[in-house]
Amino acid sequence: MKLVLQRWQAAVCALLFSTAIVCAETPDTPGPTTLSFVRGQVLLRAPQGKIEFAKAGRVVAEGATVVTGENAHAEVKPPAGLWRLGRRAVFTPRADGARLLAGTVLAVIPAGRTWSVESARGLVALGEGTWILQAVDNEGLKLICLDGPAEAVALGEVTAPAPEPTRHVRLRPGELAFLLPGGRAFGPVVTIFLQELLATSRLVQDFPDDLPDARRLKNLATAQGEQLKAVSNALVAGAQDEKGFQLVVPKPAAKK
Repeated sequence: MKLVLQRWQAAVCALLFSTAIVCAETPDTPGPTTLSFVRGQVLLRAPQGKIEFAKAGRVVAEGATVVTGENAHAEVKPPAGLWRLGRRAVFTPRADGARLLAGTVLAVIPAGRTWSVESARGLVALGEGTWILQAVDNEGLKLICLDGPAEAVALGEVTAPAPEPTRHVRLRPGELAFLLPGGRAFGPVVTIFLQELLATSRLVQDFPDDLPDARRLKNLATAQGEQLKAVSNALVAGAQDEKGFQLVVPKPAAKK
């Protein structure tokens, strides 16, 4: 009896050991992309065309598009990172980024990752950090770096990507650049007041939870504010109006 018990124990140990090896060698399966927060009228359009009202906790299937209505916003949680959608957004999350055809979104890109974001006519790769992106009328993208320095790389036209990256731009916290139509170049880099942007942006303020790096963003904004006390080349104004983030560039002071 004792010999049988010992053999049984040895068999169980061998089974557990082999199971542990299999578990260790099996890669983790990425979790689903879900709508973690919804406020207002938010629609979910399936790849096959079916449209339904979305609720928090709903899984966003691959290829599905999230559409936010007037005064609506939503939070999309992929397996890693975070998306926040403002009003009138047309947004399709992907495994390594998203497609943004309308509206404004906030992206929190995990450390060591690069996400590609596609507009109607351009494609850009964004490095780790926190970004605000807005689809603009000329079918390009407005890029605002909140947590940097971070790099953006122009990848060309959506229908005809460049064989290799055409332009790079490295943005510091509170800097903005446009990805021009065609996705092969950026406009001039403009500095904005990060403190005012964080204080007025609905993508930052109108959600129940703070951003993952909220304290760091606040510290970066304070540091930038100290640097821009005397001189600045742009302000953020009307962050909550229907046109999104407007830039107001002060006229040069008259020479005496």
